[in-house]
Amino acid sequence: MLKKRLLLLLVCMMFVSVAAACGNGKEESSSSPSASAGSSAPASSASPAEEEVTLKIIHWINEPVNKYYEEFNKKFMERYPNIKVVYDVVPSDATYDQLQQTRINANDADLMALKSGFAPIPQEWAKGAEDPLWKQWIDAGLIADLSNQEFVKNYNPVDVQNSTTYNGKVYGINMGKVSFTGLYYNKKIFAENNLQVPKTWDEFVNVVKTLKDKGIAPIGFAGKDIWPLNLAVQGLSASVHKDQGSFIKGLWDGSTKFTDPVQIEILDKAQFMMQNAIDGFMGVDYASLPSLFISGQVAMIADGTWNAPTLKSGDASLEFGYFPIPGSNDAAQNASLAGKYDMSWVVLEKSKNKDAALKWLAMQSEPENYAAFVKASGFLPNADVTVDDPFINEIKPYLSNFKLAWDQLFINRANAGEHVNGSSIHAEFLAPAGPIKTSKELAELSQKEWDAAAPK
Repeated sequence: MLKKRLLLLLVCMMFVSVAAACGNGKEESSSSPSASAGSSAPASSASPAEEEVTLKIIHWINEPVNKYYEEFNKKFMERYPNIKVVYDVVPSDATYDQLQQTRINANDADLMALKSGFAPIPQEWAKGAEDPLWKQWIDAGLIADLSNQEFVKNYNPVDVQNSTTYNGKVYGINMGKVSFTGLYYNKKIFAENNLQVPKTWDEFVNVVKTLKDKGIAPIGFAGKDIWPLNLAVQGLSASVHKDQGSFIKGLWDGSTKFTDPVQIEILDKAQFMMQNAIDGFMGVDYASLPSLFISGQVAMIADGTWNAPTLKSGDASLEFGYFPIPGSNDAAQNASLAGKYDMSWVVLEKSKNKDAALKWLAMQSEPENYAAFVKASGFLPNADVTVDDPFINEIKPYLSNFKLAWDQLFINRANAGEHVNGSSIHAEFLAPAGPIKTSKELAELSQKEWDAAAPK
């Protein structure tokens, strides 16, 4: 009997314990924060704060661009509070070249600016030509492939192909281009003399002769510095040649020569332009050229699109435009500007913060931000964005099929002579700029030096 009572007592105690436990469980459940918020997930499952990272960017000193990025980086950090941007700049000379290599070797950068697009692209047929650094870095696996990034689609496919595509993959984002194959023209002078923008070579010759007959210097060159003189020659080359790349390849395999009629034609037309330039143009330096144009001493000047802000600042009331040098009598062949792609961003493959670098590029590629960059930098846009700049908007039709200029395509031979060296067509040796009287003579000298530099 005693055993039965003890057993009954034990069962009762167990029942009370279980009931108490169940009651406590219901009370805790009804008072949990997640339940009161209408969520079935416990509070402890909330995602932790994002890890703080430092995004390291290197660039060279360029005041308008640097100022833009100071503001852009602030906006970026506001959007991504866990990412701290460190934006380092040094002079654009050899100091920057050394910084690039040092940071790459130490894996101490995430984003890096290149001074141009990928040009000229090395070719198998150019035996003995030195590989540019960007190619060496890509071949070594040091630059990230961006081909599948959604923000690449924000840019014109032609510009992406021409600027930062290598072996079928996109390895960078180019921020804009510049043209140097056109002429600035004074709209007032043209209107006063009933002149239209020439679309063919014959029309251009008529413009030059009309101005000269009226006592107006047709063209201004900055001959003292040499390189500005050859901007116009590259404009002629871009419109006279139907395919500069094929011609350059032919120079290497012998199927084309500097003495070919097409090259003689370019030199002849360059000589015509120099013969109709302002007196003493070989003594004009590049810094002085804009003042000749602003003051109305010349009707046209050979210069790059990057100098439009200089002209505007010199005289806000000056009305000017820009057109491709029409070297051909085929108007369609003259309808595009040529030049080069300027600054490009690349992501380092071994970056410790690649995801942050991609977010930065994605935000920079948003139309509003990219348009702000274009306005600040003065570059011609690689995307269809609205830019508050009448000059850029006026020349947009010439940019739809933007071409690479000769110096962006030409692959030179090592130790080439003075009439061939570098990356330009050296019309400065022709009279009245230089001592050589005829285009044929200069072409023969160029071909002789090219042959002498052929790899053994």
